[in-house]
Amino acid sequence: MGKMIIVAGVPGAGKSTVLLEAWKRIEKELNYTIVSFGTEMLRLCQEAGLVSNRDEMRNLNPDLQEEMQWRSAKRIAERPENILLDTHCAIKVASGSYLPGFTPRMLERMSPHAIILVDAHEAEIRGRRKLDQSRPFRTIEDYEDILEHKVINRAYAAAFSARSGSLLCIIQNNTGEFERAVRQFIETLQFIGVERPPAPAPSTHPSPPSA
Repeated sequence: MGKMIIVAGVPGAGKSTVLLEAWKRIEKELNYTIVSFGTEMLRLCQEAGLVSNRDEMRNLNPDLQEEMQWRSAKRIAERPENILLDTHCAIKVASGSYLPGFTPRMLERMSPHAIILVDAHEAEIRGRRKLDQSRPFRTIEDYEDILEHKVINRAYAAAFSARSGSLLCIIQNNTGEFERAVRQFIETLQFIGVERPPAPAPSTHPSPPSA
């Protein structure tokens, strides 16, 4: 496996938009592949006949959710390329409780080099959710609920960073800040760099004698 960069944010913060634009600009330079953790987990859940759409995954039993997270993490960690993992640090389930996006064994298996958290003001997030036609079953929460989710998200991100020893970067993506957010994202990737193949070890065998 190459380098793993976790890219997270509460729904509506714009993490996927910032991620995609940054990736377009640095793809040839840094050679990362975007992988959606939610898409991988949805595929596994659908194969098992557990859900029919992404939003139904939040209603699964917590133990079952953790098991499907673990299976998804193992599958992703087996990929050989550098990965920008589009995901969530905190998952708000139907009861209003939160589940961590990563467990200790997931972090150990995936061994992330950095966690990039894309954030925005709660009013911005609520407005974006209302305009998102791709998620008709998404709950439109009030400002206080979104703020709580943001606080939990940051707490989890800091805990994951400490647990894995990875870099943590928080990027603001409010209206008028998109270009700056993309530049900061790219600068973080450039600081981390990419996985380079090790140089060949010097030969320990003596050279044959000259004729």
